[in-house]
Amino acid sequence: MVIKVCKTTEWSDRDWETYVIGYNEVFGTDETIADFKNKYFSVCKGYSLHSLLVSNEGDVVGGITIIPCNYRCQQGFFLNGLAVDVFIREAFRIDPLMLRKLYKQLVGTLKEEGIEVVTAVPNATAYPYWKNIVKWKDIGEISYWVIPIKINKILNLKFCGWLFEGLTRIYLFCVLCLSYWVSLGKSKAKDYAYEIDKDDRYIQNKFHGTKYANFSVQDIFYSYRIVNEEGIKTAYIIEATQEGKRSMKAFLKVIKVIRQQNVDLIIYVGKMGVFQTLFIKVPKKLEPKKLPLMCDVLMPNDKFSDIYDINNWDFGLLNYDVR
Repeated sequence: MVIKVCKTTEWSDRDWETYVIGYNEVFGTDETIADFKNKYFSVCKGYSLHSLLVSNEGDVVGGITIIPCNYRCQQGFFLNGLAVDVFIREAFRIDPLMLRKLYKQLVGTLKEEGIEVVTAVPNATAYPYWKNIVKWKDIGEISYWVIPIKINKILNLKFCGWLFEGLTRIYLFCVLCLSYWVSLGKSKAKDYAYEIDKDDRYIQNKFHGTKYANFSVQDIFYSYRIVNEEGIKTAYIIEATQEGKRSMKAFLKVIKVIRQQNVDLIIYVGKMGVFQTLFIKVPKKLEPKKLPLMCDVLMPNDKFSDIYDINNWDFGLLNYDVR
């Protein structure tokens, strides 16, 4: 097997075909070549960067992809590389250090492309590998915020479900009333030291696909996605802003629309950045899965001196749909 470091523009037809086959085999999905082309080409550089594991027969059997994105920091802009779609087909998992080799061989190209930092949100299985073997550093864990709509269904209550449903309706009515009055205030959204540039092509293309619902009304923009999570109809809010900043008014707007679609649960992942009375923060022990944000600073600089503090980051589903 060989490692092929390349840009998306350099993929052959066989690369595309075998890459998609391997990815779907590992993750149990039904992604298409068109899905990946949209994902990898519709970024600020016009292409993504890859380290592909190629078999002796010429098939792509694994890889790691870095999506370049423009980010802001207190000292200006920098190019961040979002690490995604890391996999090796099971039959080719011979070398336990192969993922490390894939990444390390890609680093030189990333630097040449001007990528100063690589960020990732690995799953629970992959996290120890990237921390202990590849030596990525922790930034912190991303938080979950929820609004339960049908608590009896969420908790799969067999008895007195009607009672809990009634209590939930009363709770929601009270919370929404309180939130409406709070939204009349002029609370200012917090600025973070590290955040994605809202004009980046990744956002403009990624979250305007068929999987997402996006609306822009006057000065308010919101985006969400509805999925079935093991029988629970769940709405994930991607973003809700007023004049480019998150606000209670914008959250109330998107929640009103989502509730009309008979969902069971509403989830927001990431930083709020504004005083709010709508969502409940999920305790760490009850989170559906851990979302550790990690990074690898490729070009050390004074402007990254505070990069390892999660409080300095605005990172959530808008940055990367880690659902």
